[in-house]
Amino acid sequence: MSKAKKYNMWLMLLVLCLGGSIMYIFPYLQYTFYDNMMAELNFNNTQMGNIMSVYGALNLVAYFLGGIIADKIPSRILITLSLIVTGITGFWFASFPSYTSMLIISVIWSITTIFTYWPATIKAVKLLGSSDVQGKLFGFRETLNSLGSLLFSSIAMVVFTRTGENLRNVIIYYSIIYIVSGVVSYIFLPKKDLEDDTPKRSIFAGLGYVLKSPTIWLIGFVIFFGYAIGTTMGKLTPYLTAVYKMGVTTAGIVGIINTYGVGNIGAPIGGIVTDKMKSATRFLMWCFVIMGVLIAAFVAIPGVPSFIIVAIILGLSIRLVQTAVRGVYFVPLDEAKIPTEYLGTAAGVVSVIGFSSDAFLFSVYGKVIDNMSEVTGYKVMFASLIAFCVIGFVLTVFLSKRLKKAKAPEAAETAENTAA
Repeated sequence: MSKAKKYNMWLMLLVLCLGGSIMYIFPYLQYTFYDNMMAELNFNNTQMGNIMSVYGALNLVAYFLGGIIADKIPSRILITLSLIVTGITGFWFASFPSYTSMLIISVIWSITTIFTYWPATIKAVKLLGSSDVQGKLFGFRETLNSLGSLLFSSIAMVVFTRTGENLRNVIIYYSIIYIVSGVVSYIFLPKKDLEDDTPKRSIFAGLGYVLKSPTIWLIGFVIFFGYAIGTTMGKLTPYLTAVYKMGVTTAGIVGIINTYGVGNIGAPIGGIVTDKMKSATRFLMWCFVIMGVLIAAFVAIPGVPSFIIVAIILGLSIRLVQTAVRGVYFVPLDEAKIPTEYLGTAAGVVSVIGFSSDAFLFSVYGKVIDNMSEVTGYKVMFASLIAFCVIGFVLTVFLSKRLKKAKAPEAAETAENTAA
């Protein structure tokens, strides 16, 4: 790759990550400003939960349908539209509207952050470079998104405190960033994803191809178990406070390290190692093994304060490996040699499968913890992740064998041509 092409590749990734780092702040704003948001909107806890439930439920449909749209409309248009419309709804949000209006806003956010955005951005990242740099592209995408979110959120906290804890100003600030990011995306992203001679096929042709592919289903379930381990390890902070009696402030610091610190290390390392190994599936296979061993040790240590340092080290180590997994678990789409015109559909389908745990896993684990003592409940929850690692490992073995089998004819043809 020439220097000019390499420079353009990383510039485009930076532009994509500018939008990626801001895109999901509005839907999940209550994670940071829950009490303030509830007070300003005059909602109760049930209403706050319903806003998230509507968003989460619609997302499963949006992932699926969005993939089809991403194969028909250039990523530049979809990403620009998504960012600008989300920013505009922010001004409506800043007026602290009625409960019904907030439900409507949540529906719009499901459309703009998932349906028109998610598969389009996955496809755009994949098309930035050849197979030998896919690990780096997806790994550094994860890191740049995380760093951008941290930067924008830190500025938001300054705005919040300097304006007398005024949440409206924070929302307006974010709205402006959304719109500016959309304009930047429109200016810098390429006008077309595909070559002009790409065959135009019906929507159902792409959907049929993807749904009939066992490889796509395997990739989706590998993502499912890798993603579920990460979301469950997000419970590390309440686990430390409930079981090990860690102070809230100290637990908050550990939570920040867990969310932003280790992820910014794990994702790029995962990308670099994947490219060195020339196989994301083999890398993921070993990651499931390492996570399984670490989780077993994490569950085995006693839930008493004297073991708190060991629990923190093991918890953050698991998170480190999982973020390496998260950074590259879409790379097998490249190894599977999905036709370019079906990439968006493929990304949508594997996302529906991969992220479907959001629809039920927290409810299941919540009931487990409520029905047992806190120590036992958390131990059972984390112990279940060992089974996830085992299943994830088995799936990656099957996926690896399937990809090798698919590559065999191609390798034989290359050898023949070389001999000739």
